[in-house]
Amino acid sequence: MSRAFEAVKRFVVRKKQLILYLLFGGVTTVCSLLAWYLTLRFGVLVFHDEKGDPTAFLDVLGSTAQWVVGIVVTFTTNKKWVFREAEHGLRAAVRQFGIFCSSRVLTYFLEVAVNLGIIALLDDLLHYHAPVFEIVGREFELSARIWAKLISSIVVIVANYFVSKLIVFRKKDEKDPKEDKKE
Repeated sequence: MSRAFEAVKRFVVRKKQLILYLLFGGVTTVCSLLAWYLTLRFGVLVFHDEKGDPTAFLDVLGSTAQWVVGIVVTFTTNKKWVFREAEHGLRAAVRQFGIFCSSRVLTYFLEVAVNLGIIALLDDLLHYHAPVFEIVGREFELSARIWAKLISSIVVIVANYFVSKLIVFRKKDEKDPKEDKKE
């Protein structure tokens, strides 16, 4: 029993950063998906097609709300708890935030492309018929939009981890190879 506990303890210590990233990634995902959902839920009152479904513009607007909330939550948690060994101070934070936002712009477009691509694939090419489940007395439709959001979120989480770890929040003692050439 103690050997198993020790093995788990060693794993957690070795993979602490990844575990924290995934934990706070989950928190960020919940917050940002809530922003996306609320944008679609209330936006469909204005931006809908002839069947009453959200328009592509509303999908992009929802993804934008998700992105903004994700930026705020993720940068804060990554800076404070996940990549603790990164540079500190106001100048470093401003630089990191600039790089962080720039990288998130790229993954935002990746998310929108994957999202719209999966919706088009499921709805237009495969003619996906979403199953409906009853959960806590409410109907829940497992629509193409839900699948697209889940898949695109996973793709973006993986891409963002590597960008954050390797570029944005690299350790203080890690030099940029370009800086070596300048010297």
